[in-house]
Amino acid sequence: MNSFLEIDRPYVIAEIGGNHEGDMDFARKLLLDAAEAGADAVKFQAYSPDKIVNKLQDPERHQHFGKFTLSLEQYRELAEMCVEVEVDFMASVWDMGAFRFLDPLIAVHKIGSGDLTNYRLLKPMAETGKPICIATAMADMEEVLAAVAFVRDVNPAIVESGGLCVMHCVAMYGDPRDEYANLAAIDALAAALPPQVVVGYSDHTLGNVAVKVAVERGARVIETHFTDDNSRDFRDHHFAHTKEELNDFVVYLRRRQEMLGRAVKVPVFEVETSDRIAEFRRAVYLRRDCLAGTVVSEDLLTTLRPLRGISASEYFKVVGKVASRDLVAYEPLDWGDFK
Repeated sequence: MNSFLEIDRPYVIAEIGGNHEGDMDFARKLLLDAAEAGADAVKFQAYSPDKIVNKLQDPERHQHFGKFTLSLEQYRELAEMCVEVEVDFMASVWDMGAFRFLDPLIAVHKIGSGDLTNYRLLKPMAETGKPICIATAMADMEEVLAAVAFVRDVNPAIVESGGLCVMHCVAMYGDPRDEYANLAAIDALAAALPPQVVVGYSDHTLGNVAVKVAVERGARVIETHFTDDNSRDFRDHHFAHTKEELNDFVVYLRRRQEMLGRAVKVPVFEVETSDRIAEFRRAVYLRRDCLAGTVVSEDLLTTLRPLRGISASEYFKVVGKVASRDLVAYEPLDWGDFK
C-alpha cells in the first residue's frame, strides 16, 4: 500500500504494542488473533530500554520497558508471520538502529505521540516514501502543523499521494474516561490540515463507541490496542480491544461500506423495480362514472394506489379538463380521455 486513499474503507491497525509482555509465544498468539479478527495491520513497539529512557534519570521506567522487549530478530519473525496471514506488519521504532533493521519489513511507519517532535527520527521515515501515521496526543495544532510541514519538506510525494495520516489521540492511559476522548478534534484536524493529509484516530477508550464515532467524523485510519484478556495486570490490556470486539468493529466497517452506496439519489433499481414503484405510488382516478363533455372537478377525483395511468403528481392538471368520452370510475385514466 502506498496511500491510505487506495482502500475503500478505514484502515484498521491492531496495536499489540507491548501487550506481549516480552513473551514471544504470546506475541505470536496475539498476532494471529488480530489477523483472524480482520485487522489490516498488526503493530508492535520495537524498543530497548537503553534507547528510550535515561536510566539515571528514571530508573523505574527504564526497568519497566526492559520487561516488554523483544529482539529485532524476533520482530523479523513476526513480520514474516504477517506475510503468511496477509496483514501488514508495523512497528513503532524508537531509535535509529531499530529503524534501519526493521524498515525493510515495515509496510506503514508509525510515529508515536512522544516522538511527534523527534524530527531526527521523522526525517529518515519520510525519506523511505512509505506511508506514515503520526499520533498527536499531548500536542497542540501548532506542533501538529509543524510536523506535517517537516514531512512535506523532506518528501512532498508522501503528502500529495495520501500517504500521510495524522491521528487524533489522547494519552488517557490509566484513566480512559469518555469525556477525555475529545473526538471533535478530528474535525479540527481535517479543517486545518492540507486536504491530501488523511486524518485518523488512535484509540485509548473502552469499547467500540469511540472508534465508530471517529469513522463517522471522517477518520480513515483507526488504531486500537489489542489483547486477549482485559483483566491482565499490565495497564494497556485494560482498554484494549479483544478479538471479539475488534471483529465486531471490522464487520461494522464492512457493512457500513456496503450501505454507503453512491452519492447520487436515484431508485435502487435492483429492489425498487418499476413494478414496486407502481405498487407504492398513487394515480388519479375518478370516484364515479362521468359522461363525455363533463368538466372534471375535484369532487370527482381521488388519488389511490397503484400508479396506473395518470400520476397523482398530475392531479391538478386533470382538474378542469373535459371528458372526451364516457369514463368509468376507478379505471386507469389517460390524457387521451380528456380535451
